[in-house]
Amino acid sequence: MGKNPKIKVPAGKLEILFNVLSVLLILGMIYYAFIMYQQLPEQIPTHFNSHGEPDDWGSKASIFMLPVIAIFIFVPMYFLSRVPHVFNYLVTITEENAPRIYPISRLMMATFNFSMVSLFAFLEWETVQAIDGNAVTGPWFVFIVIFYPLILLGFFAVWMWKKA
Repeated sequence: MGKNPKIKVPAGKLEILFNVLSVLLILGMIYYAFIMYQQLPEQIPTHFNSHGEPDDWGSKASIFMLPVIAIFIFVPMYFLSRVPHVFNYLVTITEENAPRIYPISRLMMATFNFSMVSLFAFLEWETVQAIDGNAVTGPWFVFIVIFYPLILLGFFAVWMWKKA
């Protein structure tokens, strides 16, 4: 792929919404970890098999790992979304179509970012639920984790292709 034109594209309303929701969700995860910490047993589930059953255990302090991982995913993806000219595209980017394609790619990154943060928030909640045997994940969860990003990617690819 060639060098894409470097133009400034402001964040759209949906992009801003997804980024704000992601930050709020991360803050909620941190808050939830702190309020649940005292109630947790010394050992908590840290991994689940495809049936939603815990298959690895760790210290209760590991409840803080999911918000930390969410932050380490969110921050780089947020800053990367601000430079859409560095992305690889399925369509040729020109000076003429860049103002139409770049906002879509920025929204795609914000959507993926929100999806990842939401996943980690769910996993944090699921970890606490699994302690009492109330886990809700199962094979359907694996299906969603695999196919939802692919469907999302397909949606945005078609949208960009139509706008090119």
